[in-house]
Amino acid sequence: MANNPDIVLNRKELTPASMLRWALFLVLVAGLAFFYLLIDFKGLSHAKGMDQAQIAREVARGNNFVTKWVRPVSLWQMNKFHKEKGEPEPLLLGMRDTYHAPLNPLLNSIFIRIFGIPSYDGVKPVYFLDSVIAGVSMVLLLGAIGVCYLLISRIFDAKIAGITAVLMLLCEMLWKFSQTGLPQMLMLFLFSFAMFFFYKAVENTQLGRGAYMWAFLTGLFFGLLAMAHWITIWVFVGLLIYTAFFMRPRGLLALVMFAIFAIIVSTWGFVNMSECGNPLGSALFQFFAGLGGETESSVMRNFDPETDPLVIQGFLRKVTSNTVAQFGNMFPYLGSIIAAPVFFLSLLHPFRRPEISQFRWAVLLMWVMAAIGMSVYGMKEGTMDPNQLNVLFIPFMTAYGLAFLSVLWSRLTIPMTHFVLREGHMIAVVLLSATPFLLSMPWDFYNGLRYSNNKSNWPPYYPLVYPQVLQKAASEKEIIATDAPWAVAWYADRTALWLPTRRDQFTKIMDSTKARGYPVSAVFLTPLSTHESFAKNISTRGSEWYDYSALIMRQSVATAFARVNPNDASQRPIIDTLDTLVDFPFKVGLPLTPAGDMVLFTERRLEEAR
Repeated sequence: MANNPDIVLNRKELTPASMLRWALFLVLVAGLAFFYLLIDFKGLSHAKGMDQAQIAREVARGNNFVTKWVRPVSLWQMNKFHKEKGEPEPLLLGMRDTYHAPLNPLLNSIFIRIFGIPSYDGVKPVYFLDSVIAGVSMVLLLGAIGVCYLLISRIFDAKIAGITAVLMLLCEMLWKFSQTGLPQMLMLFLFSFAMFFFYKAVENTQLGRGAYMWAFLTGLFFGLLAMAHWITIWVFVGLLIYTAFFMRPRGLLALVMFAIFAIIVSTWGFVNMSECGNPLGSALFQFFAGLGGETESSVMRNFDPETDPLVIQGFLRKVTSNTVAQFGNMFPYLGSIIAAPVFFLSLLHPFRRPEISQFRWAVLLMWVMAAIGMSVYGMKEGTMDPNQLNVLFIPFMTAYGLAFLSVLWSRLTIPMTHFVLREGHMIAVVLLSATPFLLSMPWDFYNGLRYSNNKSNWPPYYPLVYPQVLQKAASEKEIIATDAPWAVAWYADRTALWLPTRRDQFTKIMDSTKARGYPVSAVFLTPLSTHESFAKNISTRGSEWYDYSALIMRQSVATAFARVNPNDASQRPIIDTLDTLVDFPFKVGLPLTPAGDMVLFTERRLEEAR
């Protein structure tokens, strides 16, 4: 498909029709941003998004890259490393994070510092910093759309670029990702720039010109992409393979890309090495999730992998099941955009311009390596999984799909005398892709306005509880053990220990922290554990919360009584009896939290608990 310079906006004067189209596009942008940030937004919706947010807040406070979410396996890894070096074990308070790639928290910390660093006060249902972080993600999404428009205009033409931009704007999955706090929108932004520079390198090599500067910029942005999420290294491997074998001079451009990429990534690898002895930090343990029935939760909550070793069997079964799931859900993974999967059919079409033809094979190879990475590490949460890499390829697959559909449409024998007939394929793609989104929006808009004073992602999160209850239950020098440490760390601004898989591990950590002057003062349970099925929690030995089944059962009974009258003092003897029957060093404090389903078990004397 030839590039038509006459329809590129920066090469012609703006006409009234083009100005109207841009005005409508900007109105659409403003309307969607207003809806998703102010009407539909209920606070950060993903655990790892909250985790990166609380790290960003600590960075903004000048506390370096520390975390208030303590993963037992991270603590074990750091303890073992420092013990082997003859150094004291690290403190849980102000413990450095070795799990996340740093770029997203670092970026968010800049805006948190600009807008202020308040702790959540529980006055409004949506934490102000939640809106700040979501707003940054939405700006990155719009920036990525702009970069993709420029690139696709260069590859094809402004029409295909414009339709791709509209389809990205109407892609609900992209907007939902911006509400999670996850780095996907930052990743999309960086990947769009990297692909822009890589396409320039492809163009130059086809014209016999030097492409080293563009290879350098490509490696730079892929390095930044890896610093946003480690799993994107798989995407870069695909790019290296393509560059090394299919771009001239063979090997040299790939070497330039790899050199700058390695310099950027190794800087953070050395930091992790100095803290825990592994360049990937505790993110290394993600590999075990999905093996032998292990979940990421069970892996990360294991405080003693040496005496309670992680299961390593079942790798082939895990990869196979994840691969089948990916192909079976390809359409929703690509944002439910009709044209995106058509990319695979476009591989059969001989595009006349060699750079267009070559670029698609690079996209395919990067996607294949990304799919392998997602199969190895898993995508248990579907389209909104933190390891979702398909989101990066949406604009480029959509553009190629639209181009291929345009070729097929132009070969039809119907007379193209009317705009609807000429652009029927584009209209059909937009309508089919956007209809589910447009049909659900009025109802979402109504609910957003109706429940504007009671917004929350409940269950399992009821943010108003955290400052009202947990900040009073534990001081800044005390620790709260919980099944939702990300929410406690973010909303309560307290150090939160993820309840270990076994009670003896929990006791070991409690004894250690108490001896060093920062005790575990409370246990906080949420529907993540208390709403699990009775059989799964209590009857099945080895299940995720089996060691805490008696505690959960006691909580269920206490909640049932409290729902009748939370302030009824006559309930106290019943609760005391439950405390006697359940061998656990924490007592039930009444009244229960305002959420009802969340209960604070505190170590304080009963007189204080009452």
